[in-house]
Order: sequence, then C-alpha cells, then structure tokens
Amino acid sequence: MIVMDRENIYARGWSHVLSTTNDINELQAFCARVGAPVSALHLGSHWPHLDLKLLPRDRALASPEVRVFERTAEMLRFLGDQARVAPDR
Repeated sequence: MIVMDRENIYARGWSHVLSTTNDINELQAFCARVGAPVSALHLGSHWPHLDLKLLPRDRALASPEVRVFERTAEMLRFLGDQARVAPDR
C-alpha cells in the first residue's frame, strides 16, 4: 500500500510517499506512474521513500490507490502500527 503526507511541515509544497512494506519496486512503479523523476526516490533512510512536488505530487494526491494523511506524524504512526501488526515484513 502507498501512503503519503499531504504536505511536509518543514518543506512547503513537498510530500513524502512511502510503501507500507518498504517495497522498492512499488515505489519505483508509483514514481513512474505519477511522472516523478528517478531522483525523487530516496533509499538511504530507514524508510525508502519518494519526495514529490508540483505535478507528480498533485497526481499522487489524486490517486485512489494512495492513503493520504494530513500530517507526517499521523502517517508515521500508521506505519509503526502496521509494522507491529506484521513484524515479519
């Protein structure tokens, strides 16, 4: 499942997009679907993620496959809950 925050509180106009299973292929495919550059994918953190802005961000926000959270903290709490439910991922 793809999740994202509506807007990064520290970087206006940007959103984080994550896979609930840390699936790099899922993120790469989603990146291509919304027309984001390959450089939007960040692999060096605890959670691989996309940083989106402008049209790719708007496309992601409008996508029915994405669960959008108003705040980054809410999204991270959801991801933490998902990890506790399925720790073998």
